[in-house]
Amino acid sequence: MSNENRPEVFDSGNLLVLIFSKWKPLLIITLVAMIISLGISFILPEKFKATVVLFPSQGNNLSRAFLSEQADETKDFLAFGEDNNAEQMLQVLKSDELMYALEKKFNLLKYYSLSDKWDKYYLFKGYYNDLFVYDITQYESIEIIVYDQSPAKASEMANEAAHLADSLFQGIIKQRSQKAFKVVKAQYDSSLAVANKLEDSMNYYRNLGILNWEYQVKELTSGYADAEVKGNAEAVKNISDKLKVFSQNGKGYWVIANELENNFKWMKQVKTSYEEAKVNAEQTIPSFFVADKAIPADRKTYPIRGLVVAGGTLAALLISILALLIANRLKTLKKK
Repeated sequence: MSNENRPEVFDSGNLLVLIFSKWKPLLIITLVAMIISLGISFILPEKFKATVVLFPSQGNNLSRAFLSEQADETKDFLAFGEDNNAEQMLQVLKSDELMYALEKKFNLLKYYSLSDKWDKYYLFKGYYNDLFVYDITQYESIEIIVYDQSPAKASEMANEAAHLADSLFQGIIKQRSQKAFKVVKAQYDSSLAVANKLEDSMNYYRNLGILNWEYQVKELTSGYADAEVKGNAEAVKNISDKLKVFSQNGKGYWVIANELENNFKWMKQVKTSYEEAKVNAEQTIPSFFVADKAIPADRKTYPIRGLVVAGGTLAALLISILALLIANRLKTLKKK
């Protein structure tokens, strides 16, 4: 096969020859790219990184921890949470409600110079998603990362994001617990009202001298028999009159007594639920443990000038070599 018909194959030797033949323009392009990249690295806004590390708690049910007698792992409110607890907290951190709470707290629309833009909220979301990062680590903790030109501002916003997330999470729990408390309180108040009404009814029988049916009837019956044996007619009549009161009011007394007993059992159960719901509605505990609080960074995270210069210079050199190869190829084809 002749050289003319032989398919052309990439030859690294030819590439090196081409580069060495054009070393002067390549060197100039490289130096210019280096200078431009260096200039860009100084123009790019600096960003400082602030990080908060949180461990979500296992639960927020104080009543279960303090009042419940059931053996339950979730009663330990000092234990670290699991995957589902971290996922719940992450959803709160990534919510629009937290985003707009931070915007309101720090007036971020003005801070990012977006106040006068017609699509300011759309642009703000873009800024926010780039500068506020929330993620779950391999250790089931949550990282809050904030980037800003001011190290103090970055740490302040990161810590505030954690604080607001806790407030929002507690607000969700509080809303549910307060509604539950209203339901349980209504049942508890109803049981108290029923108990008071039954006690008023029982007072009627107490005024008749019926205090303890079984004990009193037993003693009166024994006294009646003893009086008959002794032939004490007056004692027999007195005891007979008293027994007559018991016999006439026995049915009503036992109805009220049984209702009182049943209501007492119901009220005891409702009272336990009432106390638990009251604790949950009135008291709160933090929904997470702060492992690392954000502090102002000593060094910027972005840009790294060495990488910017090296990346820009290398990119310019590669593009220049590629342009030389294309130009050389076109020249060869033109000659053919």
